[in-house]
Amino acid sequence: MTVTLTISNKTISEELKDCEDLYKPDYFEISEVDEESQTLVVKMKSKIDQEKYILKIKFDNYKEWPLLLEFIDPLTGQEGTKHAYPKCTDSFFHDFPCICNPCSRKSYSEYSAVHRDWNLVGWKQNPKVGSLTNLRTILKAIYSRINSEQLYRGRMA
Repeated sequence: MTVTLTISNKTISEELKDCEDLYKPDYFEISEVDEESQTLVVKMKSKIDQEKYILKIKFDNYKEWPLLLEFIDPLTGQEGTKHAYPKCTDSFFHDFPCICNPCSRKSYSEYSAVHRDWNLVGWKQNPKVGSLTNLRTILKAIYSRINSEQLYRGRMA
């Protein structure tokens, strides 16, 4: 367990260095890593409607398993409610609710009934993951969607 903790913490710390240029005051903020709970929080704001999105990222056993990506309702503090999630016209944000991509642990059968056909271990080999195999590309995919006039439709109800 301690070895996994150390590896996961080191991996996420290295990947965070590649995210430094994403920080934009008032629109994108990444918290410090909580090494004990193996979590961090990313706050994003849509430039379209000024909605604030809070993403909690759990990175235990990362990169063996994908990240556990969970939105938090900014009004109630509840995790995983539909109201915590953005709504887009593509299938990236699933009504379950979860991020529907192999990069999101919550979309696997161990956490939901969304994708019983996906294997948690070996997630990076799933052809549907695309380029979303590291923290930077995942955060950019989320941020670009909440700022896309073509895709973004506000907050889920």
